Amino acid sequence: MPTQTQDIAAKLRSTVTRLTRQLRKQNVSSDFSNAELLTMSLLEQHGKMLSTELADMERVSKQAISQIINRLFDAKCVERFPSKEDKRKVFIGLTKLGEKHIIASRKIKEEWLAQTMEKIFSSEEINLIQAFLPLLSRLVEHNGTRV
Repeated sequence: MPTQTQDIAAKLRSTVTRLTRQLRKQNVSSDFSNAELLTMSLLEQHGKMLSTELADMERVSKQAISQIINRLFDAKCVERFPSKEDKRKVFIGLTKLGEKHIIASRKIKEEWLAQTMEKIFSSEEINLIQAFLPLLSRLVEHNGTRV
């Protein structure tokens, strides 16, 4: 029999998964896949990175990240920077155009979310969500290993 925490965890996982899908659906007009948008977001957050670092963060193969990087490079959303210390290493960085695409994508999702929240929640419920956000952030930032 599941514990109360396990039951809550299952409901939270299901809810977050469904919300993520809803947010992804808002980007139908984008020229970029979710994987490409995630790659650009990671570069925006962390700055220049090696393709192997991106692959590890996205949990995809080196071949998959190479294809994503090549498509983003062709779209002029990322650029490559050879390492000064080790010529075999190439860093990937976000361009201004890539940054514009990320900002536009976020704006679409945030506008949908804000409008939906204002439509279905009372101001008290929105305040509850705001109070819960630090807890969710701690959960997201926890880098624990699998059980």
